[in-house]
Amino acid sequence: MQASLKVRRQMYDWFIRQTGGVAGKTVLDFGATPDTSRADSNCFLRWLLEDGARVYATSPEEIASLERIFPGLKTITFPPEKSQCFDFVISSAVIEHVGSEDRQIEYVRDLLQLSDRILLTTPNRYHWLDFHTKLPLLHWLPKDRHRQILNLLGLKFWAKEENLNLLSKTDLVRILDRISTTHLPGKKLTLSWYQPKFLGKVSNFAILIQSVWV
Repeated sequence: MQASLKVRRQMYDWFIRQTGGVAGKTVLDFGATPDTSRADSNCFLRWLLEDGARVYATSPEEIASLERIFPGLKTITFPPEKSQCFDFVISSAVIEHVGSEDRQIEYVRDLLQLSDRILLTTPNRYHWLDFHTKLPLLHWLPKDRHRQILNLLGLKFWAKEENLNLLSKTDLVRILDRISTTHLPGKKLTLSWYQPKFLGKVSNFAILIQSVWV
């Protein structure tokens, strides 16, 4: 947990350097968790509020109780209305849990309808440890074979694509290229990458996605 918190703080600090700060900005955390038992759960909410942002959160799960835990936070209905607009949307370790690649594309496209500036983070599939199952190396196998083994090990939840679909940098580039070429007429995406390391290898990807008119 402490290692996860450290890496997330590194990604957050990089985001602040890239954007020049969030004081007075409206920020939506898309996919906040109701879990409050871990220090690394919803840590972005805490840091954003400490830095003076006007912070909103939404999730398919019930998160209204977070308003009591994070004074100043406002929760909004899921999915948010497309008419709402934020200075930034943050998606922290969500995209790997939304399903197939087509569903992941749809997910990012939905984020871009809420803001032209997205911070997207996700674990690196090719870190040697899968942070969900805590098993090493198995997730480097072809995905269908990996899921077969997870089923045999009794990890049926993580064996379903809709619950876990890990991404490499190549996967992310392909997803963002597909969005840029097919879903954003008149706009292009500019990408800034940050790749923190843990136990000797890149553990996560943080991407600042900015949509600009051309």
